[in-house]
Amino acid sequence: MSGPLKGIRVADFSRVIAGPLASMHLADLGADVVKIEHPVGGDDTRGYTPPDYHGLSGAFLSYNRNKRSIALDLGVEEGRKTARALIDAADVVIENFSTGVMAKFGLDYDSVKRPDLIYCSTSAYGRTGPFLKRLGYDPVVQAESGFMSLTGHPHQEPLRTAIPMVDVSTGLTGGVGVLAALFHRKRTGQGQFLEAPLFDTGFAQTGLHSTGYMLDGSVPERVGNNDYFQAPVGRYLCEDGEIAIAVETDTQFVGLCLALGMAAEDRWATNAGRVADRAALDRALSAALAVLTQLEVLVALQAAGVPCHEARAIPEAFADSAAAAMLDSIPHPDIGEAPNMPSPMILHGTPARDPVAAPFLGRHGTEVLAEWLGYSDEQAAAIRAAGAMGAVEEAA
Repeated sequence: MSGPLKGIRVADFSRVIAGPLASMHLADLGADVVKIEHPVGGDDTRGYTPPDYHGLSGAFLSYNRNKRSIALDLGVEEGRKTARALIDAADVVIENFSTGVMAKFGLDYDSVKRPDLIYCSTSAYGRTGPFLKRLGYDPVVQAESGFMSLTGHPHQEPLRTAIPMVDVSTGLTGGVGVLAALFHRKRTGQGQFLEAPLFDTGFAQTGLHSTGYMLDGSVPERVGNNDYFQAPVGRYLCEDGEIAIAVETDTQFVGLCLALGMAAEDRWATNAGRVADRAALDRALSAALAVLTQLEVLVALQAAGVPCHEARAIPEAFADSAAAAMLDSIPHPDIGEAPNMPSPMILHGTPARDPVAAPFLGRHGTEVLAEWLGYSDEQAAAIRAAGAMGAVEEAA
């Protein structure tokens, strides 16, 4: 195992996206992440099919790379004892159960805390306050936080982002929080309890618009593929497809006009003028692009220093040489290999570990108990016999 977090043990009780994404980043960086799942079904995303790859869903593969799985029934006393022992052997705990669930099992922070333990709790609305017991998921939080109100075209209903961005952002927030807590512990020896609630994260993502509202009460209208503060920005039709353009400076705009043979009218000389007259500017730009091919536009605008590229769907993005260089199949101990979207973190001094695909349910129970707790095969078998640990799931 390699990576800057080598030697850090993470007991991961989380499921779905936010918590698992946080722990996967830690695993990519070298932490030994053990995923504790219920023996029946395990993480919800295991059932997010189709597609199905030898019994593993695409969603589960996406958020659980570089982890090991132990299947424990926390409703059984021996399962709770084993989970507590794993926590006692861990540096970090991550969980995202509804408020009160971990306490019911005697595994909440107050029950398991010790001076050096880092305990990250991800929930919909936090563990205190009037909404601590409310259930919430990305679609609801996107709507209620104001996040969704900013997405979509003017005069149409708001749209949820297809990528569950509140979940993803919360996973990143939780992962960064754990890294900060580990750094603090290295300096002081002290662990801590930390939270990464979905609502807080979703609301924070509205930052620049919420700050504007606090300043002057302005409420932004949806602008579709345009940008609130720069113009021209958007997707535009060419003769044979769509092109994405993002002009950020006056110099780039002059280059765009020269490259396309478009009149650089005085009213568009500044970004403020272009934003104020966005509709007319978009009409003029669309007319100039409509008679050109994507290739002609790309060659002309890139030569002029204007950020642009053909707009793509996922299959076209996969065909790009830059994307192709990132894509690979990685080892899976039971089925040989599995498709992988690699970690985007590039640490040249302490690179991420060599990746291993997401595990089958309960695949590493005996192995983890031996490594983390020093249990013998006989002790592991006794835990299984007590109904506390699920059997290893075989490859489909």
